[in-house]
Amino acid sequence: MTVFVGPNNAGKSQALREIFQFCQSGQPHLLKVIFSALPFRHRSEELASLALSRISTEPLNDTSLAGDDLSILLGAATQHVSRRYFLEMLKNPSQSPNAFATQYLQHRIINLDGGQRLSILNPQPIMDVRHPNSSLAKLAIYPDKRITLRNDIRDATGMYAALDATHGQYQMRFSEEEPPDEMKLDSVDLRNYMDEAKPVEAVSDGVKAYSGILLALYASDPEIIFIDEPEAFLHPALSAKLAKSMAAIACSQAKQIFVATHSPHFLMGAIQSGAEINIVRLTYDGETGTARLLPADRLVKLMRDPLLRSVGVIEGLFYNAVIVCEGNSDRAFYQEVNERLVRSDDTRAIPHALFLNAENKQTVSRITKVLRSLGIQCAEILDIDVLKDGGDEWARHLRACGLPEIEHQPYGNRRNSILKCVNDRDKDFKIRGGINLLTGKDREAAENLLSDLAKYGCFVVPKGEVEAWLEYLGIPKSKKNWLPRIFERMGSDPDSVDYVRPSQGDVWDFIGEISKWLRDPHRKGIPV
Repeated sequence: MTVFVGPNNAGKSQALREIFQFCQSGQPHLLKVIFSALPFRHRSEELASLALSRISTEPLNDTSLAGDDLSILLGAATQHVSRRYFLEMLKNPSQSPNAFATQYLQHRIINLDGGQRLSILNPQPIMDVRHPNSSLAKLAIYPDKRITLRNDIRDATGMYAALDATHGQYQMRFSEEEPPDEMKLDSVDLRNYMDEAKPVEAVSDGVKAYSGILLALYASDPEIIFIDEPEAFLHPALSAKLAKSMAAIACSQAKQIFVATHSPHFLMGAIQSGAEINIVRLTYDGETGTARLLPADRLVKLMRDPLLRSVGVIEGLFYNAVIVCEGNSDRAFYQEVNERLVRSDDTRAIPHALFLNAENKQTVSRITKVLRSLGIQCAEILDIDVLKDGGDEWARHLRACGLPEIEHQPYGNRRNSILKCVNDRDKDFKIRGGINLLTGKDREAAENLLSDLAKYGCFVVPKGEVEAWLEYLGIPKSKKNWLPRIFERMGSDPDSVDYVRPSQGDVWDFIGEISKWLRDPHRKGIPV
């Protein structure tokens, strides 16, 4: 299963469309935006023969076959083809991609868009069971698929999905009770059960969407499935369960599934399934697009880390940028400041940004390092007392932000010098004004250090701490009550005269500096 992730407008849906269209036509000129080429993979003789056997069928009306011809069923049509030609085409599809796509592959793919995943549960006519071409008809003749689907839906939703053929057509019904044998159409108990069970239109869109996707995967027989935003209509827990089920089906039935998702819950379910998952993160900033294959094993380790899981690190894959703060109060304040900049269309705003909080400044670097290793633009905000972190702790900050190892010692020496200067002025320099306590060359040296750290996406509050911002509002610097008081003073109604709007200087410019670094294509600290 291949899962495309990334921020909005990064090209995830476009990637699905291009792969789907190429599988239908084999025409490379359709690869206009995301892909430059999509070569079909060579198959071994054994796999090609297996693929051919899956579509082979008996000739219609006892028609005789000539030479090495055989009868195949693709879509709803039975046709006679040369075994040798078709086997060679399945083995080497890249030799004639147009023929492979139009004569074979377009009949073996399915695109489950929003409408189709709901409509697939609509009533379907009862037809010749020897050649069933509808999903519900296939459930009727394959009881193992019917039971597996029913159990999966029950485990996820608490409701049994039953195939009803008692009213002259196939339709799905849902009940909290397990159905009797659905194929004993003359059973009074079965008819009573179906009459009491809920029709499709009586269940939620979430149940319909979940059941529709699984019905298509279990009952249809495509080699490749495309699903854009499978999490639509689904509760987060159900989204994760769907991902696990889809991955299991891909493994057990040798299918390829391409998914574009905005849901960290779906992604986590896919990762935790244990199946072979390709995770491709796409980004686009209006000029340049990137694509990065994320190793699933690394994400598994990431999700097993209680700290990283608890702060929602995986959500960073779906944003343009992530800003990591020391604590929850810091995160809430800086996020609110940025949102006001965004609403004001201020150029200092950071659009489509996720603000995360660590447990303390020591764990900020740990989160930053992980996010940057995944190619995510990540900045961190630290209070001025990070200068007190010497030795290995200081080195961890530098390493997480990507400073060259050879510069760690010089930066350590600079940190020691600035720390001595501010300590000489006031031992409580964090709450007394930060580097604003300094003057002359000492102040210049401190500003240079903070400026150099900012070049690598490490932004230290020059005034000391988060509580030092917007001092003109007159909020006491109490760790316990500062956040609710500052929010109350900033106001919540944009139409109020007392509402605090972005202005020049202060925290607004501080966020602006972070935004400038994130927009800089030559910024330092992000791994290539």
